[in-house]
Amino acid sequence: MDKMKSKFLSLLRKAVNNHAIYVWGAQGQRVIKDLTADIIKQMETSDENANRVLRHIAMLEANNWLTTKTKAYDCSGLICHCLEACGRESANFDLCADDLYYKYPKCVTLKEGCLVHRKGHIGAYIGYGYIIEAKGRDYGVV
Repeated sequence: MDKMKSKFLSLLRKAVNNHAIYVWGAQGQRVIKDLTADIIKQMETSDENANRVLRHIAMLEANNWLTTKTKAYDCSGLICHCLEACGRESANFDLCADDLYYKYPKCVTLKEGCLVHRKGHIGAYIGYGYIIEAKGRDYGVV
């Protein structure tokens, strides 16, 4: 596996291991340092969705899983952040899920590092039948 793909997959796994959360429009902001409840309410699409995010953060805190490494993403923000951090894309790279789908060549055979898409959502295949995605406000990055 080439170095860039290896780093891309490693960054995705770190997001899961560091209990990354889902916030609409987020692209790697640190939860503890960068995101207050007010900022989350401004970013989110409704008060109900902001409250779901805040409940998820409270659950992470209650289980001692919230750390300074915990970041926030939406589905395309996770992929864009990892593509930028591994050197595949330039700084401030930002596309929605559907535009990411149209930008990259399609895989004939699913293999590690392939992006997986359905209308309005994107994740990445990491092998052995598993995908890493920013699943939603109640789940975070899984």
